[in-house]
Amino acid sequence: MSREDRERQLLDVAEAVFADHGYQDTTMELIAAEAGITKPVIYDHFGSKENLLVAVVARAREDLLSSTKTALDAIPAHSPVEDYFRAGVRSFMEFFERRRGSFRVYMQESAVAVVAGQDIEMVRQAQARDIAERFGDIPQIAAYPLPYREAMAEIMIATNERVAGWRLRNPEITLDMAVEIVMAVLWNGFRSYTSETVPDVDLS
Repeated sequence: MSREDRERQLLDVAEAVFADHGYQDTTMELIAAEAGITKPVIYDHFGSKENLLVAVVARAREDLLSSTKTALDAIPAHSPVEDYFRAGVRSFMEFFERRRGSFRVYMQESAVAVVAGQDIEMVRQAQARDIAERFGDIPQIAAYPLPYREAMAEIMIATNERVAGWRLRNPEITLDMAVEIVMAVLWNGFRSYTSETVPDVDLS
């Protein structure tokens, strides 16, 4: 197995073990056993459990950025702005659905905040920048000044995270229901932006 393939395997196994056992209770021995290797192999690739967690978070970041880009790219040009918002929200929720166990660990375990809190925040910031830039490519949204587009992105991320966390405590809430809840909050607020409420923007 190539080094790249081995690292990919270890990240897959580590993410699953962290999700099942929590970061605090996960040991390198447990990850090694699940991967069918010896513990020194993990240290050779990542150096420590902390570094392994950071690598898992970094990969999740790339996956989230990629899935969001794919969702927005799939929207036909000149579609209503609401369609872009809905696609972005659904992309978030589908990502959290696929990584439900990992999301619980990353967002709710205090030990993770100590070890990888800065990296998780970097994920949020990168996602916000990417969304704000994508908004700039949408003519209907590009008219808004950059600070407003950045605010939209930050609010979208925060709302999605909170609703996704709420779903963990309320498993009867389906993905579709969660999307509609977020849209009811976000879209009703954002569509109220007008030339009167947003300075220096011409929406005519």
